[in-house]
Amino acid sequence: MLAMIFRASRAVSLLVAVLAVAMCTQAQAVEFKTITIKVGYGPGGGYDQTSRVIARHFGRFLPGNPDVVVQNVPGGGSLKLTKMVLGSEPADGTVIASISEAMSYAPVLDPQNANFDPLALQWIGSLVNEPAYCMTARSTGIDTMDKFLQSDFLIGATGKSSVTYIFAALVKNGLKAKFKIVTGFEGTADIELAMQRGEIAGMCGVSSYNISGNRDTLNLIGTFGSGPVDGQKPLERFTARIQDPKLQEAAALIETALHFHHPLVVPPDTPKETVEALRKGYMDMVRDPAFLADIGKLSEMAVNATSGEDISRLVSRQLQVDPGVFETARDLVK
Repeated sequence: MLAMIFRASRAVSLLVAVLAVAMCTQAQAVEFKTITIKVGYGPGGGYDQTSRVIARHFGRFLPGNPDVVVQNVPGGGSLKLTKMVLGSEPADGTVIASISEAMSYAPVLDPQNANFDPLALQWIGSLVNEPAYCMTARSTGIDTMDKFLQSDFLIGATGKSSVTYIFAALVKNGLKAKFKIVTGFEGTADIELAMQRGEIAGMCGVSSYNISGNRDTLNLIGTFGSGPVDGQKPLERFTARIQDPKLQEAAALIETALHFHHPLVVPPDTPKETVEALRKGYMDMVRDPAFLADIGKLSEMAVNATSGEDISRLVSRQLQVDPGVFETARDLVK
């Protein structure tokens, strides 16, 4: 009898040991080597700068402590890179893309060029959840919302699917502004240079960190999205001037993307455990004091992160809006 109990006890112990080894092996199954963060904009702009800070820290929070490098792939306000992620990039965690949050509804606003499913993207996380601005160079003298809406000048943007174009078009069409939008810039850094040279007057859809380092040379005109911005004086919200209820609803849809500014994504077929490891590492990183101190040097940037799971839920809700709102939104950002 004792021998039977002993044998049973050994069998249970062996089973527990095997399960423990299996669980440990499963936990260690995801191990990263070198990761490339591809940025859908040119060097020097906000997406490029934040991606390079992330690259310096992200590896510390991932299994295998991989090296992380950055590569710029500009084109169409990150539309080019988004299509690469959905088509040709490896789905093994070795490539992560930094794309515009506007890619979440690009197929709704520009279905001819952005013919993809935003829900197919695996969203890892984003850094910023705050309102965005329109701004002008101080030398233009365009320093109030009334002047901004009534003056004839040029606004710079990247591609037609980018936030720099979408929010400028929202103002132009929703409030009958007179300015013209010029596209083709690789990123916000190029737009700022054109502003400094006097080639254009301003840009829209930028966050507070884009302006905090050179406030003395800029006029902040108004905001998009809800909530205050730390360290910034309250400004009028552009969409508050829109009177038509249908246009208001469409504008509110467009503003939802500001809840996940500067998102990272990976290809659709990336294994679940790889996505989960990246998401966990990302959220651990954005709470890390060393990372926060480093990113805080980037024009006083304040991190207000959104998890990949929450981004996926937000995108899903965006795509469930009434089709009539989609049609109005398309007209609003032509």
